[in-house]
Amino acid sequence: MAIAIAFFGRAPMWLPAFLLSCGRNPDVQWFLYTDFEAPAPFPPNVTLRRMPLSEFSQRASDALGTRIEIQPNFAKKIIDLKPAFGLIFEDDLRGFDFWAHSDLDIVWGDVRHFMTDELLARYDMLSSRPGRTSGHFNLFRNTPVMNRTFELIPDARQAMSNPEYLHLDERELTRHLKQHLSLAPVDAPRVYWPSNLTTDASCQRALSDGQSLWWRGGKTFGADGHEFMYLHFHKLKNDSMTINFGFDDRPAAFGVDRRGFSA
Repeated sequence: MAIAIAFFGRAPMWLPAFLLSCGRNPDVQWFLYTDFEAPAPFPPNVTLRRMPLSEFSQRASDALGTRIEIQPNFAKKIIDLKPAFGLIFEDDLRGFDFWAHSDLDIVWGDVRHFMTDELLARYDMLSSRPGRTSGHFNLFRNTPVMNRTFELIPDARQAMSNPEYLHLDERELTRHLKQHLSLAPVDAPRVYWPSNLTTDASCQRALSDGQSLWWRGGKTFGADGHEFMYLHFHKLKNDSMTINFGFDDRPAAFGVDRRGFSA
């Protein structure tokens, strides 16, 4: 299983926590496409592919057969291209049975505890959110057909070349995928999306003073102790966050709240 992330800009302050959590999942491989330099050695299962944003745009253009030009002041547009990562990063993802697109504002728990061999054998697409595709973890069987699932969106390539952010990865792909599944075609993908496998926005907003999300020994938990596959802290990161451990530290546990990351 491989997970692809495209991130351009300064390395985030929580990168030590991200890498520590990746390293505890040795049977998952991450590919990080970015323009920042590695501030420290990465775990062996995290591959850094340094490139300027212009090279990413060219790769996407070549893979999709249309002009893609991501602007530095609106890199958010990359989100629309996530469902096409199977084509854009085909060289790296070749050889993996499954690939997923994801984000960098994540602390990973025990991925394979949730993505079991049984589920992977039964399904072609697995999402971390109930009843819809997920921008921060959507897993695809690595086949030519599944790698073109985004083509269910009408004029998908034209939409990806549009400089505006069009919510292709979640809203639009979910809508057209559900329409496709409702027709019950013979070639319909087998989709798994029954439950929330991560911290949603309401979970983060409900955190009160003294409450934290937790990473402990390779697993992630909500403030109530419920285990998640990963912590997505997108609603916390805009506060003034700090971290009290670095790349060389290996804390047994750390909490995540509005103040930051505390070992």
